[in-house]
Amino acid sequence: MAESPDWLRFFSLIGRLKTLRRQGWIDRGVHEPESVADHSFRLALMAWVLAQVRPDLNAERAAVIALVHDVAEAIAGDWTPFDAALRAGADRQRLFRQRPRYDPEAEAQKAAAERAALQELAELLPASVGQRLLQTWEEYETGHSAEGRFVRQLDKIETVWQALEYRARQPELIVDSFVLGALEEVTDPALRDLLVAALAAAGWSVSEGA
Repeated sequence: MAESPDWLRFFSLIGRLKTLRRQGWIDRGVHEPESVADHSFRLALMAWVLAQVRPDLNAERAAVIALVHDVAEAIAGDWTPFDAALRAGADRQRLFRQRPRYDPEAEAQKAAAERAALQELAELLPASVGQRLLQTWEEYETGHSAEGRFVRQLDKIETVWQALEYRARQPELIVDSFVLGALEEVTDPALRDLLVAALAAAGWSVSEGA
């Protein structure tokens, strides 16, 4: 870790998240897509609010994990599970109607790039703060804490919620992959109920996405 913090450099780098558009929305042709910071803001508030009524969770810890979970993208960029297929010229309509398929090699490359980015960011901070930044990101990435696992699943719900909001504005958008991925990965009973309720409110049958 650096001996003296470089606050200006750190805050400048994370400021990139305010203008870094989420790649999944760009790929689908969303008009004026949200930034990574937009996503992290709502996710953090969702985590803090929902964790308040969970005796097994620390709400403040969940909110911090949500704020940190995509910080590495300020340097590493926003990768999606469909990047390789799109580069190979896959049919977008067919691709975006499928569950995301995570290639182990691509996921390992993504994780390595993000860890390197987090290390670069951490080195701009006091050693103890930088270490906490790394540890917080690892909680999300590996799911080795209850809060980390909670936020990982809630992240899927926030993304589905955003997808449904975009589809309400642009009915031609294909957002099946987000719904199918969430239905597969959200297993926490309370979060599963929230996901099903959000889908029902948007007129999406769970059997449609099962």
